[in-house]
Amino acid sequence: MVQQTSFALITGCRSGIGTQLAICFAARGVTVLATARCVDHLQELTSQYKNIEAFPLELGDAGSIERLRDAVAIRTGGHLDFLVNNAGTHYAATAMDLELEEAVKVFQVNVFSVMRLCQLFIPLLRRSHRGRIVQIGSVTRDVPVVWQCAYNASKAALSQYTKTLRLELAPFNIDVIEIVTGFVRSNILHHGLVAPEGSFYLPIKEIIETMKYQGNKNGMETGTYARSVVEKLMSKRTHSEIWEGNMAWTIRFLVGFLPLWLLNWLYYRKFQLGRLRCAQKQRKGSATAHSTPDPDSRAKFSGFG
Repeated sequence: MVQQTSFALITGCRSGIGTQLAICFAARGVTVLATARCVDHLQELTSQYKNIEAFPLELGDAGSIERLRDAVAIRTGGHLDFLVNNAGTHYAATAMDLELEEAVKVFQVNVFSVMRLCQLFIPLLRRSHRGRIVQIGSVTRDVPVVWQCAYNASKAALSQYTKTLRLELAPFNIDVIEIVTGFVRSNILHHGLVAPEGSFYLPIKEIIETMKYQGNKNGMETGTYARSVVEKLMSKRTHSEIWEGNMAWTIRFLVGFLPLWLLNWLYYRKFQLGRLRCAQKQRKGSATAHSTPDPDSRAKFSGFG
């Protein structure tokens, strides 16, 4: 009996985690169908690995997703072994300062496009001996990292969707696996922190920026992360959740065992939110001082000058 070629469709392969996942799957003999907005960005990748092929994908375009499904079905003969939803976007703004249009874009890429991809590729995954849907999630599904509430919410939504999808697809022999990602070096923070002039959060902006960039700098190297993830995904039996990346297991322990009141206290101190209370008091004090009339001025206007 001729062994069927294994295929893995991976979104967001232009750089970072996506690139390394493609390389690691290819190294294990899997034919990788790598996507990016512009396939020219994947030329170096495809030229180095004969079993990595490039496909265009614009996640915000429903037609692009459908065209990808059609192209993959033709290329693979109608089956798919791995669907790896890696592509994502980031938006760093507080709940008070965010622009709703930008939050919608985050959910479109991080949640709704994933739902559509899963929906369209499930028929191909069912034709595999053991199809697997892999969602690249984040520890921020559990940790309310300040200054990125829309991103956190999108990862929490993705996680709950993944849990539900896992149950719904169990009768059809399709595994649904969430990779709960800790700190990994990437360029996802390249847009920086959004803060309009006059934002109440400006007193801690530099602190949060330093914290985020330091976490990224000290994160797990993308190649190490991808090798570990792919090794687990290629096993006959794997866990429904794979926690990977720097601090992932520490965070798993903390959110799993500490009470919510204690976690909130730790978060409050970690993000130095007390500085905002002090800044607010100073602002009120300054406003009061400027609004209090000078005694001499009152005297002059009263005719006592």
